[in-house]
Amino acid sequence: MDELSITTDRLLITEFSEDMAESVHRNSLDDDNRRFVPDEVFPTVEAAQEVIRFLISCYRGTDGPFVYPVLLKSGENIGYVQAVCLGEAWEIGYHIAAPFTSRGFATEAVKAFLTEIMPRLGIDEIWGICRGGNTASRRVLEKCGFELVFSGRGDYQGEEHEVCRYVYRHAGEGVHHGQAVRETPE
Repeated sequence: MDELSITTDRLLITEFSEDMAESVHRNSLDDDNRRFVPDEVFPTVEAAQEVIRFLISCYRGTDGPFVYPVLLKSGENIGYVQAVCLGEAWEIGYHIAAPFTSRGFATEAVKAFLTEIMPRLGIDEIWGICRGGNTASRRVLEKCGFELVFSGRGDYQGEEHEVCRYVYRHAGEGVHHGQAVRETPE
C-alpha cells in the first residue's frame, strides 16, 4: 500500500516510526483503553516497540492491520486509527488518549481516515464494533455516519458483552452516510 499521510485542520494521520514507542506505551495505559481494548495495552516501551515494528511491516502488504498514529499538528501522538480485516469485511478502530478526549479529535480522525482508507482497500463498507457501554465510541461512530445494525449480547475481545455493531457504506465518488446509495447517470 502507498504511504499514508492525512492532514486535517488539527491533526496529522501518518505511518508509525519506531521512535513513537514511548508515546504509544503511555497512551495505551489509560483506563478506557484497559477496559474497552485490553489487547491494545502495552505494559512496557519495549512491548510497544515490538508491536510498532509489526505494524510497520503490515504497511507493505494488503491484509493489514493498517494502524496509523493520530498526531496533533505539534507532532504529539494522541492516539490511532486503524482498519482491520475480519475475514470478508473490514472494521475501523480508534483510540484517543484520555488527556485529549472530549475535543472532537476521534470524530475528526475517523472522518478523514474513512475517506482515505476505504478507496485504498477497495471497499464500500466498513464496520464499527464497540461495547454497548462505550458511549463515547458510539457517539463517534454515529457522528461519522455509521448506522447501528445490532445491539445485544455478543462476542467482544473473546468474551461475551453487550456489543453494538455499526456499518458505514459509501458508493461511487461521494460518501453516503448510513446507507448504500445507488448512483444514477446524469
